[in-house]
Amino acid sequence: MKKLGKGIYHFLTSSRWNDSALLFLRLFTGTMMMMHGITKIQDYEMLYPSFPDLLGLGGGTTLTIITLIEVGCSALLIIGLLVRPASIILAIGMFTATFIAFPHKTFAQGELSFVYMGIYLALAISGGGRYAFDKLLRAKK
Repeated sequence: MKKLGKGIYHFLTSSRWNDSALLFLRLFTGTMMMMHGITKIQDYEMLYPSFPDLLGLGGGTTLTIITLIEVGCSALLIIGLLVRPASIILAIGMFTATFIAFPHKTFAQGELSFVYMGIYLALAISGGGRYAFDKLLRAKK
């Protein structure tokens, strides 16, 4: 039994397990944010009149840019390509949503975007891991 416990501990502390956790985090978070962006596309006509104008280009243009970022960078996270830059861009988007775009919201109302921001910052620090296309690209150089 002691040997089995050591084997499980060794497996759970291996770099492959950590890389598997990063893969799960990228896939789960990327899919969730992509679905959020797709919902914005579906509800575009309803959202654009009231969407905050953060860039001075109008609410509709800001909504389009944010939606493209959410969907595009999420796709990059899912496939593991340019994980760090995509994560930084998404973290900036979530910071903006939490603290700038909707300042009237309570922290509890903006908590989800704050959590996403933390996840994206963690991915920006860690990178995509072994199971990312970024790893393949680095190996070829």
